[in-house]
Amino acid sequence: MFLYSLSWIAIFILSISYWFQIWKIHVHKEVRDISLTYNLLLAIGFGILGFTAYDERSLIFFVKQISTTIPVIIIVFQVIYHRDEHWKDTIGKKCEGCSKQLERRWKFCAHCGREAE
Repeated sequence: MFLYSLSWIAIFILSISYWFQIWKIHVHKEVRDISLTYNLLLAIGFGILGFTAYDERSLIFFVKQISTTIPVIIIVFQVIYHRDEHWKDTIGKKCEGCSKQLERRWKFCAHCGREAE
């Protein structure tokens, strides 16, 4: 019974971690560091395993797959929707070559490859 309860808590924790990612994207509109390919593969894999769980009549496995598939699909749509938006830092430096914003620790511009000064 204890392990069964821990399993349901684990499902909640896994699901909520994806929902935190969704919230972060919603607030910052920044998806530059999020891999679309990775999240698409996760969504497909979780979805297929959801059908497997349904076929095997495993409630806990089915709930886990649904509670992780849905937020990953939302992340995929957020990445597609916000892919051209970038979080703006008003005190950040800009690249002299392409005028795009540079992160503080970058040695080279991620957009044009020019050395940051």
